[in-house]
Order: sequence, then structure tokens, then C-alpha cells
Amino acid sequence: MIKKILKKLKKNLTRGLGVNEIDYNTLQDMLKNDSNTILLDVRSIQEFNEGHLLGALNLPLGELKNKVSLLIPNHGQTIIVYCKMGSRSLKATTILNKMGYTNVYQLKGGLDSI
Repeated sequence: MIKKILKKLKKNLTRGLGVNEIDYNTLQDMLKNDSNTILLDVRSIQEFNEGHLLGALNLPLGELKNKVSLLIPNHGQTIIVYCKMGSRSLKATTILNKMGYTNVYQLKGGLDSI
């Protein structure tokens, strides 16, 4: 099942950016089938406190570079990043990829897409 999901994800690779985008249904499948997947909300603390996806960690985009390695030391960990509309999560995903994280996915369209 995981191989099938990963194959589908590779088809969703955003051209030129090296960012894997997934839709909400794929996100749910990943969370259901891999309990080690980390859901990372890169919105502000205030936005996070107003509502977030169940089980998500909050790490605002501005703090990502300085704190992510403390929260997620395993660079091979599967991480799904989201924000409100997708622009911050796109930036965060690019940063994580440049930092050497290898299994990073962005929720396409952010919370507004669900």
C-alpha cells in the first residue's frame, strides 16, 4: 500500500521546484498507513491555536530553519507540511529539502483546499 501511495506522489512532483504536492485524500491515506508521518503546520501560533489538523506540530515558517532539527532530527522522516493556502508550506518544503530532509510533502492548496 505504501509503495502505491509513494508511486502516486512521484507523479505529483511540482515541476522545477522539487516539491512533492499531495491532496487531502492522499494525506489521509499517508497518515492512516504510516504512524511515523509528521504533520507540520507552518502557520503562526495564533493561527494554529484557532484550529489545526489533528496531530499536527506547529512550527511557524520564520522559526523553521532554527528549530526543525531539534523537533525532527531524522532527515529521512516523512513530513507533510501545510499552511492556510499553500504559499508558506511551499517555502517551508523548499527549505526542508535544502536542509537535507528527503521525504517532504506539501498539502496542495493548504487548509483552504479541504
